[in-house]
Amino acid sequence: MNTSKKSYRRRKPRKCEPLSQLLQLQCESAIQAPGGVSKVLHLIEGASDHEIKLLNEARYSPLVGCIFRLGKNTTRNGNSLKSQLQLDELIKVCHRRQLSVNSSAKFGERLHRPLIVAAYYGYHSAVRLLLQQGALPDLRDGDGKNVFFAAFQNPTGSNTLRECDKQVAEILWDVGAVTCDLGEWRKMNQGPSLGCLCYSNDNCAIVGSWSYRSVMYQSLHNKCLQTMKFVVEKGSVITDGDFLRIIKCKLFKRFLAMVACVNSNPSQVTAKVLQHMKSWNKEIDWSFPPTWKVGVILSQNCGLPEDIFRSNVVPFLARDWFFIQKESKSVD
Repeated sequence: MNTSKKSYRRRKPRKCEPLSQLLQLQCESAIQAPGGVSKVLHLIEGASDHEIKLLNEARYSPLVGCIFRLGKNTTRNGNSLKSQLQLDELIKVCHRRQLSVNSSAKFGERLHRPLIVAAYYGYHSAVRLLLQQGALPDLRDGDGKNVFFAAFQNPTGSNTLRECDKQVAEILWDVGAVTCDLGEWRKMNQGPSLGCLCYSNDNCAIVGSWSYRSVMYQSLHNKCLQTMKFVVEKGSVITDGDFLRIIKCKLFKRFLAMVACVNSNPSQVTAKVLQHMKSWNKEIDWSFPPTWKVGVILSQNCGLPEDIFRSNVVPFLARDWFFIQKESKSVD
């Protein structure tokens, strides 16, 4: 008879979900339920300081899902006052509980940030609040966009600049979150200041492609004259990358037409006006790429007096005279 004692394995205790994950799951569940934004607000208000600390360590923001939830009802005329007030209140509660405004959350398959989603849906008062609370404007989301690029993406699918989107862009300039000065942008986006400033001519990734575009080029691609006018008035210019993409995608005729419309009434744009847009003048200097301007300087006036060179030669130098042209197929 075997008298040896049976050995029993001690059961391992079940692993409990971290408090931060529990609160995150509760928020995500609440967002999907009726009255979701109000439920999330109560969850954040009722959470302990330790739970909030763990949520910050997880870098999760419940604002992302809430803004997407509210943004589903956005229209070509903007957002309802009720949804704006609701979102503003939630942002204030999150700030009072010291939830990080630079945290993010996955929605769908990509990472999103509260500031960028709020700008995308045109929640201008929410954008102002988030910036005042320390949200970094040049942090990118999972699509490669920053808040400046998102402000000009109309979620309704219409190629127009809604009033609420224009207000978002105005706020970005008003609070100093965007600059047209490349040197200032490079200087500011270093070390601890990284992400604190957007460059208006910077390129952002386009969802579903390997393409990177600036707001200026995107306005041309989408035939949105309102956006092009807005960024030109603020000081944005055509970059070398924009111009090469315009030539590559065979959009030069459309580009000239939009340049003409920026500087005059669209109803007054004639073939003669379009022809005039090919020549340089001070009013349309923004539409000539930097390399063209470098080429003018390197030519050293062609041996002519500078005033004669500037007034009689420069206007007849085409935008692409300094570029090597290659035949290529359209990629857009």
